[in-house]
Amino acid sequence: MTSGRWACEVEGDMPKYPFLSDEWVVEAHRIYAEVEAAGGLGGATFAPVRVNLVITDAPFSDRPIDAHVDTSSGRVAISTGHLPGPDVTVSMGYATARSLFVAGDVQAVMQAFLGGRVRVDGDLSKLLDPRSGIWPAAPPTWPGPLQAATAPAGRPETAGAGAGGPNTDAPAPLQAGFPGAQALALAARLKEITE
Repeated sequence: MTSGRWACEVEGDMPKYPFLSDEWVVEAHRIYAEVEAAGGLGGATFAPVRVNLVITDAPFSDRPIDAHVDTSSGRVAISTGHLPGPDVTVSMGYATARSLFVAGDVQAVMQAFLGGRVRVDGDLSKLLDPRSGIWPAAPPTWPGPLQAATAPAGRPETAGAGAGGPNTDAPAPLQAGFPGAQALALAARLKEITE
């Protein structure tokens, strides 16, 4: 269990907490509840995935942190503890988990994966599905959510296209149901509470 001694004050007296500490989880749940009360993520729909996380090297714990991300209810839920019957279990260090879930740095996570610092057990395709809602941006070779959300009107096929035209090897661009601005605002609020 963590204590308030890990929090540090920032502008506007908003406390910051270590990612996945007890205090961070309470504050994240409060933020998610506010977003849900205000209409959620704008009708976003997610490909369901249940991911258990084993996070090592947390600065506030001498044991690995068990956590999970679950989109099976139609919304993104992240919390501590493991889910029964996950689709996939991912083990990674604290810095890598923070890079993905707070900073949205998919490249850092891919580098950690390629460097053997991320272990995946289970259905890798569900983990990598950009429609799952667990990726702050799509994996690097796929059209990113921002690309799809900002494609010129009437031309969604240009999302993710390079100089040679649309990328036909990639999944279709994310369009209807992608959370867009609401998800980015939620991510920004989570960053604000994370030291």
